[in-house]
Amino acid sequence: MDNNYFLLLSGDTILGAGSQPVTQLQDKYTTDTTTGKTTTTSVEVPKPLPKNCIACTQAQAETWQTLEVVDGVIQAIPATALLSTAQLQQRIAIKQSFLQAANANVTDSSGVIWEGGMASGNSIFLGCQSAQQAGAASITLYDAAKAPHSMSVAEGVGVAALIGEAYQTALGKKNTLYASIAAAKTVSAVQKIVW
Repeated sequence: MDNNYFLLLSGDTILGAGSQPVTQLQDKYTTDTTTGKTTTTSVEVPKPLPKNCIACTQAQAETWQTLEVVDGVIQAIPATALLSTAQLQQRIAIKQSFLQAANANVTDSSGVIWEGGMASGNSIFLGCQSAQQAGAASITLYDAAKAPHSMSVAEGVGVAALIGEAYQTALGKKNTLYASIAAAKTVSAVQKIVW
C-alpha cells in the first residue's frame, strides 16, 4: 500500500514528520429506486492529511530536521545555519558539563573534601588574606560537610589553590572544547565533541 508523507507544523516550524496510507475505506450507500433497498459497499477514497500538516516526499520526511517551511514552501535549511545551530547546542551541553566539573568538590592530600568552585576558592583565599593581615598565624576553615579544620594560613592558601586549580582545569577544558566546536566544519564533527 502506498503512503503519503507529511510534516507536522506549528506555524512555519516543523515539529516532526509522519506517513499514512494514501487511501482509506469509506462506506458508500446506494438506494435502489425501484425496491427502496439500501446497500452498503466500501470504497477507497483519498485520505486527508492530519491537521497542521503539509505534504512532502519520503526523503523530506526522513530528513525533516534539515528542512524549514517558508511561506508554505518546504526548503532545505542552509548548511551554515545547521552548523551554527549544532555548534550552539554543543556549546550549551559543554557549558553544563563545565559547571558540574568546575563546582565539584575537591579532595586534598589528607582526604578532606572541600566545596569546589570559584566562589569557594575565593572565599577561602580572602579569609586567609584577612587572617594574615590581622597578624593571625592560623585560621579555621570549614570543609564540604561543614566540619571545622584549624590550620596555618599557608595551609589555608594551599586549600584555596587546590580548589582554584580544579576550577582552572575545568575552565581550560571548556575553552579547548569551545575552540574545537568553532573550528568544526560539519554538524557530525560538532556532535562528536563532548566533555
